[in-house]
Amino acid sequence: MNYLVDTDITDKQVGLRVDLNVPIENGEILNHERLSAALPTILYILERTKKLCILSHLGRPEEGSFNKNYSLKPIKDWFEKRLNVEIPLLKKFDEIPDSLCLMENIRFFEGEKDNDSDLAKTIASSFDIYVMDAFATAHRQSASTYGGILESQKACAGLLFSKEIQSLDSALQSSENVISIVGGSKVSTKLNVIQNLISKSSKVLVGGGIANTFLKAAGYEVGLSLVEDEMIDISKELLDTNKIILPRNVYVAESTQANSAELVPVDGVREDKMILDIELSDELKIETSNNYIIWNGPLGIFEIEQFSTGTNQLVKFLESSSSKVIAGGGETIYAISKFSDISKFHYVSTAGGAFLEYLSGHKLPSIEALRLK
Repeated sequence: MNYLVDTDITDKQVGLRVDLNVPIENGEILNHERLSAALPTILYILERTKKLCILSHLGRPEEGSFNKNYSLKPIKDWFEKRLNVEIPLLKKFDEIPDSLCLMENIRFFEGEKDNDSDLAKTIASSFDIYVMDAFATAHRQSASTYGGILESQKACAGLLFSKEIQSLDSALQSSENVISIVGGSKVSTKLNVIQNLISKSSKVLVGGGIANTFLKAAGYEVGLSLVEDEMIDISKELLDTNKIILPRNVYVAESTQANSAELVPVDGVREDKMILDIELSDELKIETSNNYIIWNGPLGIFEIEQFSTGTNQLVKFLESSSSKVIAGGGETIYAISKFSDISKFHYVSTAGGAFLEYLSGHKLPSIEALRLK
């Protein structure tokens, strides 16, 4: 795979695919993290060439037509303020100037999602070098994230994309002890992640609704808790690896609308209660001698204060750990931002689906395309 830092882009026409898919309400950007994450690669390229065209998607508009609700204009305005330069917002590839510009939402173009060969060739032929820096979209086989790479004269991974891969690989391929933490509501949505991480980790701590299913599989009473009964058998098989760490104490209540939660041992859950959070007790805390800790998913309904203890405890523990913590996923990022500061962690991925796919051991189309260049 070619990397931007090893590629001569001096005075070249560069196309840069980034992930600027951020929440926008009434023209106001609600979260700037992904925009800020794209800046290092943009600045790196601009130091070497002014001929840069930035591409991104935003939301899920209908292809083939313009929709002002999904326009990248607010994002253009944001970058203009940060870079102190005017940035034209283009609607056609034949309008690309020899200066910095931003292409309108790539999903306005017919064939983007289906990896249309004509669009892929149009994208590729517009640039001397195509830089892929949108790891969050690496699991999609779209024209701008797959076909455009394959059709390009030359393609490489941007700074953020490279850092994502290197950070994840350093943990997943580590010969040192690795602990993984997987939370969330359903085993079914994280099954491939858990299975792959079990093969890569010495232990896997489970939380959230996922823990409920494992607790029931282990023979515990879980009352009215969210459980996937169809996943009980596979959960038993995973428990047989002796690598799954289950909570010893949990927070229960009659419903998510309850004003408070009661802490009980896992063998003390009543039939009329539901598990909504866990306690990160001393038995669950990871030894800081572990080289890497991989984390995805909250340990409880952390958005509700009375059910946020476990996730809060985990964030506080991890921020002070001497281990290299690799975290990712939308809810995980939100939890870190709620209880701490992202800068305190070794690496926090801006990706969601692609992060999970990579943790599952699946090949990502963008990565495979870059490896062929």
